[in-house]
Amino acid sequence: MKSSTELFTECWHTDGPRVLAFARRHVGDDHAHDVVSETFMIAWRRWDKVSEPPIGWLILTAKGVIRNRLRTNRRQSALADRITLLGQVAAPDISDAAIGRHEALTRLAALTEEHREAILLTSWDGLTSEEAAEALGIRAATFRRRLSRARVAIAEGSPPADSYRTPQSAATKETP
Repeated sequence: MKSSTELFTECWHTDGPRVLAFARRHVGDDHAHDVVSETFMIAWRRWDKVSEPPIGWLILTAKGVIRNRLRTNRRQSALADRITLLGQVAAPDISDAAIGRHEALTRLAALTEEHREAILLTSWDGLTSEEAAEALGIRAATFRRRLSRARVAIAEGSPPADSYRTPQSAATKETP
């Protein structure tokens, strides 16, 4: 049986890069390593409470670390700043691919924060639905519904519906 030090070291090597990618997306390269260090320091102190697999717990903890850091700087970036930050994370493209990339980033930025986070946790951070749900502190079924709505919104280029349509609203909709 592995010691907690060996398990923690294994976790650092396996999940550290994924937590770093998550942190870069939220705070940029300048502060991402600090967020990862603080996240793993908290994980070490609470290692007996870290779930298995640990990535969901680590992402949730990194979110808390980031929130604490941003609490002093409440103003969020404008939409153009978010597209710029996402552009730094994405690989450089050329010519026609750049137009498609710009369109994808624009559609991604137009999503609500919840829907954008669902797409990014699975696509960029490589989390499963269960891991992403744990990171967000919601049920896996709720996360899968959120992810599905976000994917539809990106495909259609329209914002996702935040709630179910009631039978009355469906019945009052005119049919051509």
